[in-house]
Amino acid sequence: MANKKLNPVAAGAIGAVVGAAVGAAAIALSDDKTRKKLGKKFNELKKAGEEVYSDLKGKMETAAKDAGNKVKTAKKALKKKL
Repeated sequence: MANKKLNPVAAGAIGAVVGAAVGAAAIALSDDKTRKKLGKKFNELKKAGEEVYSDLKGKMETAAKDAGNKVKTAKKALKKKL
């Protein structure tokens, strides 16, 4: 990959945007009510993520078991033909 340098104007613009976002987040989090709302929303998202993970984990375990059974069946069929 070529070593490309970032345009100084673009770097300054990116820095300004990042700085503004950090400043806005700091102001929003300084309010107790906003912090509580964000905490509640975070917990809701965490719970939803855990549910999705659990569901996918179960589906993957079932798929792995099914694949293992199919491999065993295929091995037995191949041994009979040999």
